[in-house]
Amino acid sequence: MLPFIAGIAAGAVAVVAVNNNKKIKKQVIKGATKVKEAATQGATKIQETAKDVKKTVEEKIDCLTSKKETKKELEAKNDK
Repeated sequence: MLPFIAGIAAGAVAVVAVNNNKKIKKQVIKGATKVKEAATQGATKIQETAKDVKKTVEEKIDCLTSKKETKKELEAKNDK
């Protein structure tokens, strides 16, 4: 009796799936589109953050280089 009930349940699920095929397909496509958009936005944000970090590091390097050069100039003046 149990296999018979399981067969009826499986058949009912198959009928529902076939009848809702277009709806299911539409929802899957809609979900995939949303995931793709989210991934694109995430990648763009990561690229922007990387550019900001690179700019900040370059500014820090320039600042430290400038300070080092200024220190050398002052030491050279004091040695004279």
